[in-house]
Amino acid sequence: MSKLNQLAKAAADYFHVSLDGLKGKSREDIYTVPRHICQWVALDAGYTKPIVARYWNVDRTSVYYGQKIVDKKIKADAAAMKEVKAFMLFARGYMNKKA
Repeated sequence: MSKLNQLAKAAADYFHVSLDGLKGKSREDIYTVPRHICQWVALDAGYTKPIVARYWNVDRTSVYYGQKIVDKKIKADAAAMKEVKAFMLFARGYMNKKA
């Protein structure tokens, strides 16, 4: 199983949404927020925008836009940064457990 797939499954578990919904095209906040955070974490981990875009079946500009949204949120709100860090810790543990 790819690391990006493990990260997406961790996001689905952490944010209590279905993996299909998370990877789908829905624009509902329940899916877009975790999707953007998951993509942001992947980029932070060193994946390139084209690789992340291929996994999520979007173009790289969509990944760029999602990254900008998360960056803006974490700069404006300390609680948002805590949420991203909490997810990163959860994902790290999730991925180590599944490995």
